[in-house]
Amino acid sequence: MHAQVGTPQWSVSFEDMEGQSSFITDLRAGNDGVTVGLLRSSARLTDGGARQWHITAEPVCTVDQTLHRISAVESLPDNESWVLRSCYSSNGADARHVLTRIDDDGASAIQADLHASGALWQYTRLFARPDGVLALVPHPNGVRWLRMDSNGNVIDDAFTELARTHQRVTFPYVRMWPNGSASIAVWQGPNGCNADPPTVCPRPATTLLRLSADGTERWRVEAGEFYGFVGFDDDGSSLIARSTYGTELRLRQVSATGVAGPTFIAADGERMHLTGEAGPVRGRYLAVSETEQLLIGRDGRVLARRPDGSTAGGKAYASGTHGFITGAWLSDGALVSADDLSVLAYFDLDGVDNTSWDISGDLYWRLLDDGTVYTNVRRTSDVTPPPQRARTSRFAVPGTPAADLVFVDRFD
Repeated sequence: MHAQVGTPQWSVSFEDMEGQSSFITDLRAGNDGVTVGLLRSSARLTDGGARQWHITAEPVCTVDQTLHRISAVESLPDNESWVLRSCYSSNGADARHVLTRIDDDGASAIQADLHASGALWQYTRLFARPDGVLALVPHPNGVRWLRMDSNGNVIDDAFTELARTHQRVTFPYVRMWPNGSASIAVWQGPNGCNADPPTVCPRPATTLLRLSADGTERWRVEAGEFYGFVGFDDDGSSLIARSTYGTELRLRQVSATGVAGPTFIAADGERMHLTGEAGPVRGRYLAVSETEQLLIGRDGRVLARRPDGSTAGGKAYASGTHGFITGAWLSDGALVSADDLSVLAYFDLDGVDNTSWDISGDLYWRLLDDGTVYTNVRRTSDVTPPPQRARTSRFAVPGTPAADLVFVDRFD
């Protein structure tokens, strides 16, 4: 049985409202639609692809704050969103950061000024909570936990200090738990490396944090300095993968109570790595070698294999209940089973053969539990010179509730 090739239920493009090059910096999806963060503006689309609003950061900025940015977005039910707007003066001396809840008509329902001196606002992560929103704000030496209610009032404001101080602090892997607590992987490293004179570029320091619902630290594991992957399983345990292309995969299990086990080598030393959104899906992870996709358990055993390059391959761009989304040779994406790595579906934007599945840092895929798939992949045929229009498309996994809905098939 051949996997179905899915075309978009809809595809919508939009330009940055300040007339400059447009690209997507964040894409947060929910069952009611998707909120898109552009560099200088934000847009909201319903699950049917209707444009609800498109706003800029400028209205909350002063005349002297000439640099306007959208630092983070989050999607809410009922077609609402949280948007973090940042304003900077040209000399960098003055800045303002405003968290705004946007109604379904684009109006600002709530605005709250956020004050955190020294914060690295461009790496902020927003998470919707039943009673409001959580902002994880990185600092050079710590993590600020700022939880606010739906009216913008601060409920919890906690700071967790990290062992090191670095110019760049990011949260590549975060899982929010039903009780309001969170598991967070923190990377700390330099902003970049000098080319002239050349400098040694240190690998980021990886810290695994478990924070309680009020933002206080429950436990931490210092994992070392390396590029790696951290997966959070349904039982609260974690898997830390020291993962470098072309080497063996070194794994370390961490219990739900923060007890870290010894480092061990997966699959008898076979060369593979974990990266991107490799899982877990039902306790399983998608690893990649030079020639194969491999399905592994958290004990490092190989559960299934498939050739990397026949029809689908590469790392996971997204993962969820239905499996892993990876690259596809003749399409834009493929849904791969978390049971046996069989290809369940393809997602093709424009019918143009895709000859590479290299993924850039600003390309997003999202796979929801109801089978909805969102992506900002552009048409291969789009060779429009800058400023190019950003694009968001919705697909559906065949046989899921998302595929039963009737949408207008259109390209705006």
